Amino acid sequence: MAPEVTHFRDLHFVAESFDPVTRAFLDTTFALIDKDDEVYFGQLAIRKLKISLEEYSAALVRVPDAEIYPKLPESGEQLSIFRDEQPLASNLYLKRPRLVEYEEYKDQDCVEIIPGLLYKEARNLEAVSRHPHPGIIGYHGCRVRRGFITGLVLDRHPVDLKNRVKEEGKPPLDKVAFLGALELALAHLHNLGLAHNDLNPANILISETGMPVLIDFDSCRPIGQKLLHSRGTPGWTDESDSWDTSEIRHDTFAIEEIHGWLDEQLKVVGPTL
Repeated sequence: MAPEVTHFRDLHFVAESFDPVTRAFLDTTFALIDKDDEVYFGQLAIRKLKISLEEYSAALVRVPDAEIYPKLPESGEQLSIFRDEQPLASNLYLKRPRLVEYEEYKDQDCVEIIPGLLYKEARNLEAVSRHPHPGIIGYHGCRVRRGFITGLVLDRHPVDLKNRVKEEGKPPLDKVAFLGALELALAHLHNLGLAHNDLNPANILISETGMPVLIDFDSCRPIGQKLLHSRGTPGWTDESDSWDTSEIRHDTFAIEEIHGWLDEQLKVVGPTL
């Protein structure tokens, strides 16, 4: 039986879809995750602001674990398991699968991409965490329910670079030191034989000391390895590059774009970040 939606904040996400050509409204999709990490998904041909709590509740259908969560390997490669309590400590963050893309992948009969991306990121974080660096997100292991990896437990940081430049009344970031630290974090990753392949302001968190922390390692691959489903973020990739394999040049291009982007942001918000 699906859980009851008693408040809009119970929903993990709510998203409206529109026709790409006419921009006509198509539907509203939404998901709820209960205390046991069971996922319920719903879809209604009603604008989100007109949907009642009762309508949200009635439309929810349980999603099979295997469609969104990767299975914890029983043998071979070992992944760290986080022995958690409910709720997580305030300094920790649980990264979940990309549920907002569930409808799209379900319609295209390739829903296995969702658990595949989370599993790849778990493997990448396992490898990187063996060589910790202050500029790379702290990883505490996988949360496991019913034999499935339901999330990755990471350090929590309050804001990403994309939103930090919009905030007012915050102490300024040292742009030179910030970008220097970002380059050192990438160099550390490259020295491990890996490229990030999806560097952009939304994938860079800001630490309490005002320094960058790299996140989102689902596109990260050993240098030279073929890239599959995740190939960077539009606007932060070189359109002349095929982007078929994991390469250092992808990160180099992105950091140059970030340099220019920050300069443009400073023109808008003032002389400091």
